[in-house]
Amino acid sequence: MLISKTKHGEWISLASNRNLQKLKELRKLESFYCPECEEPVILKAGTKKIPHFAHLRGSACTESFERESEYHLKGKFALFTWLKSHGLSPALEPYLKTIAQRPDISFNYKGIQYAIEYQCSTIPQELFQKRTENYFKENISPIWIMAGKNVKRKNNNVITLSKFDYLFLAETPSNTLYIPAYCPITNSLITIQHILPISVKNTLSNLSVKSLNSAGVMDLIHPNNVRPYFLRNWIYETKKTKNITIPLYGSIHNKFLQELYSHGIIPSLLPHEIGLPVPSIHYIETPAIEWQSYIYIDILKSGATITVENIIHSFQRRVRNQDIRLRSLPLLPNNDGLIAVKEYINLLIKINVLQPIEETKLKVNHSYLKLDNIQNYLESEQAFYNKYERIISESLR
Repeated sequence: MLISKTKHGEWISLASNRNLQKLKELRKLESFYCPECEEPVILKAGTKKIPHFAHLRGSACTESFERESEYHLKGKFALFTWLKSHGLSPALEPYLKTIAQRPDISFNYKGIQYAIEYQCSTIPQELFQKRTENYFKENISPIWIMAGKNVKRKNNNVITLSKFDYLFLAETPSNTLYIPAYCPITNSLITIQHILPISVKNTLSNLSVKSLNSAGVMDLIHPNNVRPYFLRNWIYETKKTKNITIPLYGSIHNKFLQELYSHGIIPSLLPHEIGLPVPSIHYIETPAIEWQSYIYIDILKSGATITVENIIHSFQRRVRNQDIRLRSLPLLPNNDGLIAVKEYINLLIKINVLQPIEETKLKVNHSYLKLDNIQNYLESEQAFYNKYERIISESLR
């Protein structure tokens, strides 16, 4: 912590007092207490870490359960100082009594109250969700910022995001998805944008890295829409996934593989219409190859005439059976995997796999979904994307 109270109720902020000698003298004269639980805290003013307050070992205060690293303390102080440099009046570690929470920083910008949670360590998903919900109840917009050191880049277009990392996924007022991150070591504000998951952990994305000194407040709360990924990157990654091998999926007993083989489907010959990207694909943790294959097996493969309700009921049954897993994204307003399913249905209509024949009925065009043999599969794949690449790309905008 960078804030405490004295026994006389006076607030002490280490953001404005960082002289080690003066702090050591103050430590001899004063006792310090946590503003939240009012338990005694220790003023640590050494040479290895920046000055901070710490609870005594064994404290029951929730604040003491998250030991702040030097990385976290430096980052929090840098973000606080940066906001002040832009003429704002941020509050460092304010205690919000109505929800019993203490964000790292609170500030008002253009009439909107924001709370920054600079989260450098993993916390339970339930706690992340509870804190977020409480901020929304108080009409406070939470900004969860990842530690820059936790951004794992695989190549120019692919990064790895854990289940916890996805909790940071936010949306700008212009509906652009992004995750903000900050690294105090390089003083870099990192923005992950155009997040399009291709597997449980790997996602296509664009990374924007800017020095905090040159960044404006809008770079944090409403970053510019950078150049999006190309559909060709998705095609390349999807083709790798379709070439399924036992090592890739871990075991011959993998349920998805077993289901494909039980229906006489060779993974590398899955129809080109399976594994397509849709704008809300982030709501579904299960890769597109899998959940769209289940729709194919359950509905498209078997029936010539279907309804949207048939597809939705099949999807919901797969979710209940845990064949398909959804993501929890507490910062997004419409947290519903069915949005992605409906987008997929609309895309299949646009590329003529499904044809509306009545108000609620759809006809399946099996000439598109037929399983080609290995000789002409690659040729037909090229023809498919030549014909529909523009439609698929435009559906993502």
